[in-house]
Amino acid sequence: MMELVWLIALFRIFSATQAQASLPEPILEVENNLEEGEEANFQCTMKYAGPEEVSLEIRNKTTKLDSCVQTNTPFPKVTCRPEITMDFQKMEIFCVARLEVRSKTKTLHVRSEPSFTDCPKEVTWVEGETKSFHCKAEGYPTPNVTCSKDSKTYKEGEIFTVSRSMAGLYSCRATNFDTSTEKVTVKVQFRPSVLNIKGPPNFLVSEDENVILTCEAEGDPAPTYSWNTPTADVEILDDSRTVNIRGMKPAHVGRYTCNAQNKHGNDTKTEQLTMPGYNRGQKSEQYWCIVILMVIFSCLISSIYS
Repeated sequence: MMELVWLIALFRIFSATQAQASLPEPILEVENNLEEGEEANFQCTMKYAGPEEVSLEIRNKTTKLDSCVQTNTPFPKVTCRPEITMDFQKMEIFCVARLEVRSKTKTLHVRSEPSFTDCPKEVTWVEGETKSFHCKAEGYPTPNVTCSKDSKTYKEGEIFTVSRSMAGLYSCRATNFDTSTEKVTVKVQFRPSVLNIKGPPNFLVSEDENVILTCEAEGDPAPTYSWNTPTADVEILDDSRTVNIRGMKPAHVGRYTCNAQNKHGNDTKTEQLTMPGYNRGQKSEQYWCIVILMVIFSCLISSIYS
């Protein structure tokens, strides 16, 4: 077996040597009448179109010239443009051709543990939008990146629709043969929703009674409030969530609408405030009693005279 290996090695050396010996002689071209301080133009060309790569260099006995560029179309050719100094006086230069025989290319792979390169500590989303986690990690093999909260796991780049329940602290993991972890806080903003208007039972209030109506809403950012009331004779407290009525009067009877809004939208809720014996747009019980009595009395008078 060892003898076979040596034979193969000797054959390759012999083949490369034979190819080197069969190369045509390179042709060197130089300028005459060089002047100090000027840029020279030396060229070396070899008429060779074989599959192997050939490198050319123009040199003197000790060093190769600088400021050289090689091209390989249609034949190998090197051009050197050094600045002429008195060091070039009586210098002997020549062109050397070398045949380069290479093996097939091998790609090296170096294992490296995962490392996050781009993973924000905090993100803010809006409910109803489509989003994904963008936590990038490098390493080899390429890490698998996921972000988890409770029992739910999302892959990096996975598209989903945002809900407010997704808010919280996530653990993002980049995993190959090792693991790296980053914490990401997710905040979810959403449009307001009016949950309730707190007030007296059944929103039925006696005359001269003090009344407080409070609007309860949720939203992120926290919503601002405004009211539509049947009369301006009410007090809106500083937080705008609360309406204060000092001494209920017939003018206060009617619809009270709470408006809650933030930058993502708005919502409203309405309650009807009523007062015994008086409803806006309706006649009181006392009124109808008087009307009925007047009708009865009128009928009695008519029957007597008839």
